[in-house]
Amino acid sequence: MPDSVVKAFEKVNYTFMAIFTVEAIIKLIAQKSLYFKDSWNLFDFVVVVSTAIVVIMAIIPGIKVDLKLQATLIRVLRILRVLRIIRKLEKLQIIFITILNALPSMGSLAVLLVLFLFLFSIIGIQLFSFVQINGQSQLNDHANF
Repeated sequence: MPDSVVKAFEKVNYTFMAIFTVEAIIKLIAQKSLYFKDSWNLFDFVVVVSTAIVVIMAIIPGIKVDLKLQATLIRVLRILRVLRIIRKLEKLQIIFITILNALPSMGSLAVLLVLFLFLFSIIGIQLFSFVQINGQSQLNDHANF
């Protein structure tokens, strides 16, 4: 990516960090001890504090740590803040609960699909293990079992 695009993304990142920090401070002042009783507020607070830590570690010149993974993870957590809408919209909450209830079944289905892939890979190895590479075929070292 060009440096101008990266710098623009950094400015947007700092802007959102400032907005979320101001929001957390205002809510903390307004709600005082009740702020930490709401799990979404606690989630917001963790996101704001972790973002501040990553930004401070990136600014300090003595620390030579690659923080790209942590910054990406924090951006993903910021996107998850949108899930707060679920609490307010009843029909969306029903859909979300239905998806959560279906997750164990989807896990069982995924295990079954992995088992099928494993079985077919064994069958493929057994069927094609004696195919020889020669100059006339289009097989190469990457297509040989």
